Amino acid sequence: MKITHIFHNYYPVLGGMEKAIQSLAEEQAKTGHEVHVITSTLTMRSKQKKEVINGVHIHRVGAIRLHFPDLTYPMGYPRYVLEETDIVHVHSQNSLFNIILAECAKKLGKPLVIDFLALDYLKSHPNPLIRLFGNHYQERAQRRAASLADKAITMNEKDHRILRKKYGIESEIIPHGIDERYLTKPKDEKLFREKYGVNKENVIAYIGRIHPSKGLDVLVKALPLIAHEVNDSVAVIAGGGSEAYRRSLLMLARKLKVDGRVRILGYISEDEKISLLDASKVFVLPSRHFGEAYPLVVDEAYARGVPIIASRVGILPLRIRHLKTGMIVRPNDPSLLANAVMILLKDDELSKAIHAKIKDEKTKLLTWQLVCERIKKGYQEIITKEMK
Repeated sequence: MKITHIFHNYYPVLGGMEKAIQSLAEEQAKTGHEVHVITSTLTMRSKQKKEVINGVHIHRVGAIRLHFPDLTYPMGYPRYVLEETDIVHVHSQNSLFNIILAECAKKLGKPLVIDFLALDYLKSHPNPLIRLFGNHYQERAQRRAASLADKAITMNEKDHRILRKKYGIESEIIPHGIDERYLTKPKDEKLFREKYGVNKENVIAYIGRIHPSKGLDVLVKALPLIAHEVNDSVAVIAGGGSEAYRRSLLMLARKLKVDGRVRILGYISEDEKISLLDASKVFVLPSRHFGEAYPLVVDEAYARGVPIIASRVGILPLRIRHLKTGMIVRPNDPSLLANAVMILLKDDELSKAIHAKIKDEKTKLLTWQLVCERIKKGYQEIITKEMK
Protein backbone atom coordinates (compact mmCIF):
# COMPACT_ATOMS: atom_id res chain seq x y z
CA MET A 1 0.00 0.00 0.00
CA LYS A 2 1.24 3.49 -0.87
CA ILE A 3 0.41 5.95 1.90
CA THR A 4 0.87 9.73 1.86
CA HIS A 5 0.80 11.76 5.06
CA ILE A 6 0.20 15.53 5.07
CA PHE A 7 1.29 17.90 7.84
CA HIS A 8 2.92 21.33 7.70
CA ASN A 9 5.76 20.36 10.09
CA TYR A 10 7.77 17.18 9.90
CA TYR A 11 11.14 15.79 10.93
CA PRO A 12 13.53 17.13 12.17
CA VAL A 13 11.06 19.31 14.13
CA LEU A 14 10.11 16.96 16.94
CA GLY A 15 7.30 18.40 19.01
CA GLY A 16 4.65 15.99 20.27
CA MET A 17 2.54 16.04 17.10
CA GLU A 18 5.51 15.88 14.74
CA LYS A 19 7.04 13.01 16.71
CA ALA A 20 3.75 11.09 16.58
CA ILE A 21 3.46 11.47 12.79
CA GLN A 22 7.08 10.48 12.32
CA SER A 23 6.65 7.39 14.53
CA LEU A 24 3.54 6.30 12.63
CA ALA A 25 5.11 6.87 9.21
CA GLU A 26 8.29 4.98 10.12
CA GLU A 27 6.34 2.08 11.64
CA GLN A 28 4.29 1.83 8.44
CA ALA A 29 7.48 1.84 6.36
CA LYS A 30 8.94 -0.92 8.53
CA THR A 31 5.92 -3.12 7.83
CA GLY A 32 6.46 -2.92 4.07
CA HIS A 33 4.33 0.03 2.95
CA GLU A 34 5.63 2.77 0.67
CA VAL A 35 5.25 5.85 2.82
CA HIS A 36 5.47 9.49 1.71
CA VAL A 37 5.12 12.72 3.67
CA ILE A 38 4.26 16.09 2.13
CA THR A 39 5.35 18.93 4.41
CA SER A 40 6.63 22.50 4.17
CA THR A 41 10.16 23.86 3.77
CA LEU A 42 9.72 26.27 6.67
CA THR A 43 11.32 24.02 9.27
CA MET A 44 14.09 22.60 7.10
CA ARG A 45 17.58 22.32 8.53
CA SER A 46 19.01 20.93 5.29
CA LYS A 47 18.66 22.20 1.72
CA GLN A 48 17.14 18.96 0.48
CA LYS A 49 13.53 19.27 -0.60
CA LYS A 50 13.35 15.52 -1.24
CA GLU A 51 14.99 12.88 0.90
CA VAL A 52 14.40 9.50 2.48
CA ILE A 53 14.73 9.27 6.27
CA ASN A 54 14.28 5.92 8.02
CA GLY A 55 12.47 4.53 5.00
CA VAL A 56 10.03 7.46 4.66
CA HIS A 57 10.02 9.59 1.49
CA ILE A 58 9.82 13.26 2.47
CA HIS A 59 8.68 15.98 0.05
CA ARG A 60 9.05 19.58 1.25
CA VAL A 61 7.18 22.28 -0.62
CA GLY A 62 7.56 26.03 -0.51
CA ALA A 63 5.14 27.78 1.82
CA ILE A 64 4.40 31.06 3.55
CA ARG A 65 3.32 31.40 7.16
CA LEU A 66 1.09 34.09 8.66
CA HIS A 67 2.60 34.13 12.17
CA PHE A 68 0.83 30.99 13.45
CA PRO A 69 2.00 27.49 12.36
CA ASP A 70 -1.57 26.50 11.46
CA LEU A 71 -1.69 29.44 9.03
CA THR A 72 0.88 27.88 6.71
CA TYR A 73 -0.04 28.22 3.02
CA PRO A 74 1.53 25.84 0.46
CA MET A 75 2.93 27.41 -2.72
CA GLY A 76 2.55 24.16 -4.64
CA TYR A 77 2.60 20.42 -4.14
CA PRO A 78 4.07 17.28 -5.78
CA ARG A 79 1.03 16.26 -7.82
CA TYR A 80 2.64 12.98 -8.92
CA VAL A 81 2.91 11.83 -5.30
CA LEU A 82 -0.83 12.26 -4.74
CA GLU A 83 -1.70 10.77 -8.14
CA GLU A 84 0.19 7.57 -7.38
CA THR A 85 -0.87 7.11 -3.74
CA ASP A 86 -3.51 4.69 -2.47
CA ILE A 87 -4.61 6.71 0.54
CA VAL A 88 -3.96 10.16 1.98
CA HIS A 89 -3.74 10.67 5.75
CA VAL A 90 -4.13 14.28 6.91
CA HIS A 91 -2.99 15.15 10.44
CA SER A 92 -5.08 17.96 11.99
CA GLN A 93 -8.02 19.83 10.54
CA ASN A 94 -6.75 23.11 11.99
CA SER A 95 -3.90 23.52 9.50
CA LEU A 96 -4.52 25.60 6.37
CA PHE A 97 -1.67 23.71 4.68
CA ASN A 98 -3.39 20.40 5.42
CA ILE A 99 -6.84 21.46 4.23
CA ILE A 100 -5.60 22.91 0.93
CA LEU A 101 -3.64 19.76 0.09
CA ALA A 102 -6.54 17.58 1.26
CA GLU A 103 -8.77 19.38 -1.26
CA CYS A 104 -6.15 18.77 -3.97
CA ALA A 105 -6.10 15.05 -3.10
CA LYS A 106 -9.90 14.91 -3.12
CA LYS A 107 -10.02 16.43 -6.62
CA LEU A 108 -7.71 13.62 -7.72
CA GLY A 109 -10.20 11.11 -6.31
CA LYS A 110 -8.04 9.96 -3.44
CA PRO A 111 -9.60 8.55 -0.24
CA LEU A 112 -8.92 10.77 2.78
CA VAL A 113 -8.35 9.92 6.42
CA ILE A 114 -8.34 13.02 8.62
CA ASP A 115 -7.21 13.24 12.23
CA PHE A 116 -9.49 15.66 14.09
CA LEU A 117 -7.95 17.09 17.24
CA ALA A 118 -8.47 19.97 19.66
CA LEU A 119 -11.89 20.75 18.22
CA ASP A 120 -13.32 24.13 19.26
CA TYR A 121 -10.40 24.86 21.59
CA LEU A 122 -10.04 28.48 20.46
CA LYS A 123 -13.39 29.23 22.08
CA SER A 124 -11.50 29.06 25.39
CA HIS A 125 -8.39 30.97 24.35
CA PRO A 126 -7.42 33.65 26.92
CA ASN A 127 -6.63 36.21 24.20
CA PRO A 128 -9.97 37.83 23.20
CA LEU A 129 -8.82 38.60 19.63
CA ILE A 130 -7.70 35.03 19.04
CA ARG A 131 -10.88 33.83 20.70
CA LEU A 132 -12.94 35.90 18.25
CA PHE A 133 -11.07 35.63 14.95
CA GLY A 134 -9.30 32.34 15.64
CA ASN A 135 -12.52 30.61 16.55
CA HIS A 136 -14.11 31.87 13.30
CA TYR A 137 -11.19 30.39 11.33
CA GLN A 138 -11.32 27.14 13.29
CA GLU A 139 -15.05 26.71 12.70
CA ARG A 140 -14.55 27.09 8.94
CA ALA A 141 -11.58 24.71 8.93
CA GLN A 142 -13.54 22.08 10.86
CA ARG A 143 -16.50 22.27 8.48
CA ARG A 144 -14.23 21.99 5.43
CA ALA A 145 -12.42 18.98 6.90
CA ALA A 146 -15.69 17.31 7.90
CA SER A 147 -16.94 17.60 4.31
CA LEU A 148 -13.74 16.04 2.93
CA ALA A 149 -13.10 13.12 5.28
CA ASP A 150 -13.83 9.57 4.16
CA LYS A 151 -12.76 8.43 7.61
CA ALA A 152 -12.35 10.48 10.77
CA ILE A 153 -9.93 9.64 13.58
CA THR A 154 -10.00 11.31 16.98
CA MET A 155 -7.52 10.91 19.84
CA ASN A 156 -9.97 11.20 22.72
CA GLU A 157 -13.61 10.95 23.75
CA LYS A 158 -14.07 14.74 23.96
CA ASP A 159 -13.27 15.36 20.28
CA HIS A 160 -15.22 12.23 19.34
CA ARG A 161 -18.37 13.67 20.95
CA ILE A 162 -17.93 17.14 19.40
CA LEU A 163 -17.46 15.68 15.92
CA ARG A 164 -20.61 13.61 16.25
CA LYS A 165 -22.75 16.38 17.75
CA LYS A 166 -21.71 19.28 15.47
CA TYR A 167 -21.10 17.53 12.17
CA GLY A 168 -22.89 14.19 12.42
CA ILE A 169 -19.65 12.32 11.79
CA GLU A 170 -18.66 9.14 13.57
CA SER A 171 -14.96 8.82 14.33
CA GLU A 172 -12.73 6.03 15.49
CA ILE A 173 -10.81 6.86 18.66
CA ILE A 174 -7.19 5.87 18.11
CA PRO A 175 -4.75 7.47 20.55
CA HIS A 176 -1.09 7.91 19.75
CA GLY A 177 1.25 5.04 20.50
CA ILE A 178 4.56 4.92 22.30
CA ASP A 179 7.93 3.43 21.50
CA GLU A 180 8.00 -0.12 22.83
CA ARG A 181 11.20 0.70 24.73
CA TYR A 182 9.17 2.73 27.22
CA LEU A 183 7.35 -0.46 28.23
CA THR A 184 10.20 -2.98 28.05
CA LYS A 185 13.46 -1.19 28.88
CA PRO A 186 14.75 -1.96 32.41
CA LYS A 187 14.67 0.98 34.80
CA ASP A 188 17.93 2.94 34.59
CA GLU A 189 18.40 6.46 35.94
CA LYS A 190 22.18 6.15 35.89
CA LEU A 191 22.54 7.01 32.18
CA PHE A 192 20.86 10.38 32.61
CA ARG A 193 22.41 11.29 35.97
CA GLU A 194 25.97 10.49 34.91
CA LYS A 195 25.79 12.15 31.48
CA TYR A 196 24.26 15.39 32.73
CA GLY A 197 25.71 15.48 36.25
CA VAL A 198 22.34 15.69 37.99
CA ASN A 199 22.90 14.42 41.50
CA LYS A 200 19.94 15.90 43.37
CA GLU A 201 17.50 13.27 44.55
CA ASN A 202 14.22 15.00 43.71
CA VAL A 203 14.13 15.54 39.95
CA ILE A 204 11.13 17.47 38.59
CA ALA A 205 11.02 16.78 34.85
CA TYR A 206 9.52 18.43 31.80
CA ILE A 207 10.00 17.00 28.30
CA GLY A 208 8.54 18.77 25.30
CA ARG A 209 8.56 21.95 23.28
CA ILE A 210 10.19 24.99 24.85
CA HIS A 211 7.61 27.64 24.07
CA PRO A 212 5.68 30.26 26.09
CA SER A 213 2.44 28.31 25.59
CA LYS A 214 3.92 25.45 27.64
CA GLY A 215 4.11 27.58 30.80
CA LEU A 216 7.68 26.75 31.78
CA ASP A 217 8.05 30.19 33.35
CA VAL A 218 5.36 29.07 35.81
CA LEU A 219 7.57 26.12 36.78
CA VAL A 220 10.60 28.39 37.27
CA LYS A 221 8.53 30.75 39.45
CA ALA A 222 7.41 27.76 41.53
CA LEU A 223 10.98 26.64 42.28
CA PRO A 224 11.74 29.08 45.17
CA LEU A 225 8.62 27.83 46.96
CA ILE A 226 9.53 24.19 46.33
CA ALA A 227 13.13 24.72 47.44
CA HIS A 228 11.96 26.19 50.72
CA GLU A 229 10.30 22.86 51.61
CA VAL A 230 12.31 20.35 49.56
CA ASN A 231 15.91 21.46 49.46
CA ASP A 232 17.26 18.59 47.39
CA SER A 233 15.28 19.36 44.22
CA VAL A 234 16.05 20.34 40.63
CA ALA A 235 13.90 21.04 37.56
CA VAL A 236 15.14 19.41 34.36
CA ILE A 237 13.70 20.77 31.10
CA ALA A 238 14.41 18.80 27.93
CA GLY A 239 13.33 19.69 24.41
CA GLY A 240 13.84 22.11 21.56
CA GLY A 241 11.95 25.22 20.57
CA SER A 242 12.24 28.95 21.09
CA GLU A 243 15.78 30.09 21.86
CA ALA A 244 14.47 33.46 23.04
CA TYR A 245 12.12 31.78 25.51
CA ARG A 246 14.93 29.50 26.73
CA ARG A 247 17.09 32.55 27.45
CA SER A 248 14.20 34.27 29.24
CA LEU A 249 13.77 31.20 31.48
CA LEU A 250 17.43 31.29 32.44
CA MET A 251 17.23 35.03 33.16
CA LEU A 252 14.14 34.47 35.30
CA ALA A 253 15.90 31.69 37.21
CA ARG A 254 18.88 33.97 37.93
CA LYS A 255 16.54 36.76 39.05
CA LEU A 256 14.77 34.38 41.46
CA LYS A 257 18.13 32.94 42.58
CA VAL A 258 17.22 29.41 41.56
CA ASP A 259 19.51 29.13 38.53
CA GLY A 260 21.31 26.28 40.32
CA ARG A 261 18.02 24.40 40.42
CA VAL A 262 17.19 24.58 36.70
CA ARG A 263 18.77 22.54 33.90
CA ILE A 264 17.67 23.21 30.31
CA LEU A 265 19.13 20.46 28.16
CA GLY A 266 17.74 20.96 24.65
CA TYR A 267 17.02 17.83 22.61
CA ILE A 268 18.03 14.54 24.21
CA SER A 269 17.96 11.02 22.77
CA GLU A 270 15.08 8.63 23.34
CA ASP A 271 17.15 6.48 25.71
CA GLU A 272 18.15 9.61 27.65
CA LYS A 273 14.48 10.62 27.89
CA ILE A 274 13.62 7.24 29.34
CA SER A 275 16.47 7.53 31.82
CA LEU A 276 15.38 11.06 32.78
CA LEU A 277 11.87 9.78 33.50
CA ASP A 278 13.37 6.96 35.56
CA ALA A 279 15.29 9.54 37.59
CA SER A 280 12.23 11.76 38.12
CA LYS A 281 9.98 11.87 41.16
CA VAL A 282 7.36 13.92 39.32
CA PHE A 283 6.64 15.05 35.76
CA VAL A 284 5.11 18.50 35.16
CA LEU A 285 3.06 19.90 32.27
CA PRO A 286 2.36 23.51 33.33
CA SER A 287 0.82 24.29 29.93
CA ARG A 288 -1.35 27.33 29.24
CA HIS A 289 -2.24 25.99 25.77
CA PHE A 290 -5.97 25.21 25.57
CA GLY A 291 -5.37 23.16 22.42
CA GLU A 292 -3.57 20.31 24.23
CA ALA A 293 -5.13 17.39 22.37
CA TYR A 294 -2.99 14.36 23.13
CA PRO A 295 0.43 15.05 24.68
CA LEU A 296 2.33 11.87 23.91
CA VAL A 297 4.67 12.42 26.84
CA VAL A 298 1.80 11.68 29.26
CA ASP A 299 1.75 8.06 28.09
CA GLU A 300 5.56 7.94 28.15
CA ALA A 301 5.60 9.13 31.76
CA TYR A 302 2.92 6.60 32.72
CA ALA A 303 4.95 3.85 31.02
CA ARG A 304 7.88 4.66 33.31
CA GLY A 305 5.68 4.97 36.40
CA VAL A 306 6.03 8.73 36.94
CA PRO A 307 3.20 10.81 38.52
CA ILE A 308 2.12 13.84 36.48
CA ILE A 309 1.11 17.35 37.52
CA ALA A 310 -0.64 19.20 34.72
CA SER A 311 -2.66 22.34 34.09
CA ARG A 312 -6.42 22.28 33.70
CA VAL A 313 -6.30 22.98 29.95
CA GLY A 314 -7.31 21.07 26.85
CA ILE A 315 -7.62 17.33 27.28
CA LEU A 316 -5.19 17.16 30.23
CA PRO A 317 -7.90 16.90 32.95
CA LEU A 318 -9.17 13.76 31.19
CA ARG A 319 -5.70 12.27 30.76
CA ILE A 320 -4.50 12.80 34.34
CA ARG A 321 -6.90 11.70 37.08
CA HIS A 322 -6.60 14.08 40.00
CA LEU A 323 -5.15 12.39 43.10
CA LYS A 324 -5.27 9.08 41.20
CA THR A 325 -2.47 9.24 38.60
CA GLY A 326 -1.26 12.73 39.45
CA MET A 327 -2.67 16.18 40.12
CA ILE A 328 -4.46 18.85 38.08
CA VAL A 329 -3.88 22.52 38.91
CA ARG A 330 -5.09 25.89 37.63
CA PRO A 331 -2.82 27.22 34.84
CA ASN A 332 -0.54 30.23 35.39
CA ASP A 333 -0.41 29.76 39.16
CA PRO A 334 3.14 29.09 40.50
CA SER A 335 1.98 28.66 44.09
CA LEU A 336 -0.56 25.96 43.20
CA LEU A 337 2.02 24.17 41.04
CA ALA A 338 4.57 24.36 43.85
CA ASN A 339 2.07 23.01 46.39
CA ALA A 340 1.19 20.08 44.12
CA VAL A 341 4.86 19.21 43.61
CA MET A 342 5.55 19.40 47.35
CA ILE A 343 2.57 17.17 48.14
CA LEU A 344 3.78 14.46 45.75
CA LEU A 345 7.36 14.71 47.02
CA LYS A 346 6.45 14.67 50.72
CA ASP A 347 3.25 12.60 51.09
CA ASP A 348 4.51 9.01 50.98
CA GLU A 349 1.08 7.41 51.33
CA LEU A 350 -0.42 9.42 48.47
CA SER A 351 2.66 8.76 46.36
CA LYS A 352 2.31 5.00 46.87
CA ALA A 353 -1.39 5.09 45.96
CA ILE A 354 -0.71 7.10 42.80
CA HIS A 355 2.07 4.76 41.72
CA ALA A 356 -0.34 1.83 42.09
CA LYS A 357 -2.92 3.57 39.85
CA ILE A 358 -0.25 4.38 37.27
CA LYS A 359 0.49 0.67 36.96
CA ASP A 360 -3.14 0.22 35.88
CA GLU A 361 -2.75 3.00 33.27
CA LYS A 362 0.37 1.31 31.93
CA THR A 363 -1.62 -1.78 30.94
CA LYS A 364 -3.85 0.37 28.67
CA LEU A 365 -1.02 1.93 26.64
CA LEU A 366 -0.60 1.16 22.94
CA THR A 367 2.66 0.73 21.06
CA TRP A 368 3.05 2.23 17.61
CA GLN A 369 2.89 -1.27 16.16
CA LEU A 370 -0.63 -1.74 17.56
CA VAL A 371 -1.70 1.75 16.48
CA CYS A 372 -0.37 1.07 12.99
CA GLU A 373 -2.43 -2.14 12.77
CA ARG A 374 -5.64 -0.35 13.80
CA ILE A 375 -5.08 2.46 11.32
CA LYS A 376 -4.29 -0.01 8.53
CA LYS A 377 -7.68 -1.68 9.04
CA GLY A 378 -9.31 1.71 8.59
CA TYR A 379 -7.35 2.32 5.39
CA GLN A 380 -8.42 -1.03 3.96
CA GLU A 381 -12.08 -0.38 4.78
CA ILE A 382 -12.02 2.90 2.86
CA ILE A 383 -10.15 1.48 -0.13
CA THR A 384 -12.56 -1.47 -0.33
CA LYS A 385 -15.53 0.91 -0.14
CA GLU A 386 -14.07 3.11 -2.92
CA MET A 387 -13.62 0.08 -5.19
CA LYS A 388 -17.27 -0.97 -4.94
